Amino acid sequence: MKNLSALLLLLFAVTSFTQEVKAFEIPSKYEGAWAYECYDAPYPYHEGTVLIANKDKATSVKVTFKNGQSVWGKNVNVKEGKLSFEVYVEGNMVKTVLEQKGEKVIGKANSPEGVMNLVVKKKAEK
Repeated sequence: MKNLSALLLLLFAVTSFTQEVKAFEIPSKYEGAWAYECYDAPYPYHEGTVLIANKDKATSVKVTFKNGQSVWGKNVNVKEGKLSFEVYVEGNMVKTVLEQKGEKVIGKANSPEGVMNLVVKKKAEK
């Protein structure tokens, strides 16, 4: 019985440690306001902003299109340095992946119409 209790305690400790490490995986380099252009996307989705915030160990993504419509990102994740999230546009899921390459961020949006390239630039802070 003592061995079982010790094993359960060890499993709980390992699980807690793993979850805490995951909470800090979102790199601060992605935080802030970003302007994006996607030349393959139709109006009003071809331009807009992406706001990425990290608060209380949770990362949120808000995409605002040129016409002012906003959608919130779901399933926000960072894996191998790439930030990914999903948004729903006109009832369709669009999976987006952003990756920092030097001073710029490149991205791809995978929609029912196909894969589209994103040009993403950090917005100047006011």
